[in-house]
Amino acid sequence: MTSANVTNGSKPYIVEDRPMISRSSGDRVKITHTIEPGKEETGCFTCFYSPPEYPILAKCPCFDYPEYIINEIKASQYIYVRENSIEYNQPTLQPARSDTPLTTCLCCGHSPTILAVRDEISVVHFDDIVMDSVRNDTRPCNPLHTFCCGGRGEEVRLESRFCGDACYRGRSVGAEHCGVLNCCCCCVPCVPVGCPQCLCPCAARKTIYVEDAETAVKIISKARDDARIRLQVMER
Repeated sequence: MTSANVTNGSKPYIVEDRPMISRSSGDRVKITHTIEPGKEETGCFTCFYSPPEYPILAKCPCFDYPEYIINEIKASQYIYVRENSIEYNQPTLQPARSDTPLTTCLCCGHSPTILAVRDEISVVHFDDIVMDSVRNDTRPCNPLHTFCCGGRGEEVRLESRFCGDACYRGRSVGAEHCGVLNCCCCCVPCVPVGCPQCLCPCAARKTIYVEDAETAVKIISKARDDARIRLQVMER
């Protein structure tokens, strides 16, 4: 990698071999916008939080997860539009570590009652192929669907299509990301548009849940175009 002014304070950090990695200041990445993440809702049938000691009740129709973990998830969500990329966290749940020898033995090191946040942070640079298209992919009648069945907000889709928009470009994915396959790496060269993510993780597509998809699409598209012009990066 060829670079100049690597981490010299406020001087630019330039990566000649991949210009999109460059940044205006050597010791920081500039955040140009923040986007409000979507709020996960469980629907009109959910009336109560589960007691902290019994999170398993969230599997019942009328109960949500305990209030403390819902608040932790909301506090962990963010979407940052940076000078050369977009970074976002769409956290999920996981069991916390066990706190007694008995639960350590019985539950393989996990707590049977306490939940913790599992961060799922993604960084996508503006020269990545999934940035070919940024569009609003919110489902029809989203407020009604969310009220009845729950939802995670409006959807912004990052994707790369070809063949008259009938297929996604494919790319190699390791076994740890292969969903139900989870046995070998996935390297399908193209994926039909109608194929679900869980069966075809190789598709060049990502979904970000936001509060206002139309505004988010405008912000991300403008930031991508400005970065490509500023750094003279051509689509590949």
